[in-house]
Amino acid sequence: MAIKVRVIRESKITEKRLMKIVRETLDEEQECWKGYSPGAQTGVKTKQGKSGRVNNCEEVKEEADLELEEKKKKACKPSKGKRFAKRVDGACRSYGQAGKAKGGGDRIRPGTAKGDAYCARSAKIKKCKNPPCANALSRKKWKCRGSKSVA
Repeated sequence: MAIKVRVIRESKITEKRLMKIVRETLDEEQECWKGYSPGAQTGVKTKQGKSGRVNNCEEVKEEADLELEEKKKKACKPSKGKRFAKRVDGACRSYGQAGKAKGGGDRIRPGTAKGDAYCARSAKIKKCKNPPCANALSRKKWKCRGSKSVA
């Protein structure tokens, strides 16, 4: 007891204050399983058939899990007449002409005369303010380098 009194006098904390701190610390320490923490406001609840109060342990969700739940959105669906859709800055952008070519093949054929014509035409379109816009995405699909389509 003499050691406790000396420590109390040196740190200028009264014995009542020290006992209050110890009680608060013991009250805060409530045992729960790994991945669980005391829930609700007090962290304890009364159960029927048990004497007294027991810990109210609730599963802890990590911040990363909460962020993933918020950010998960449905896949983008192309709007009518468009073939592709891509999420850009949280919004969906649709681009590309839907349907097949006459022969049943793909409309987008990089490295062909049709591809060169598209790249030359789309190179003259003014750049958008918040890229990538539909023109930039389509030029990427056509593999445009300047006004030429590279296979």
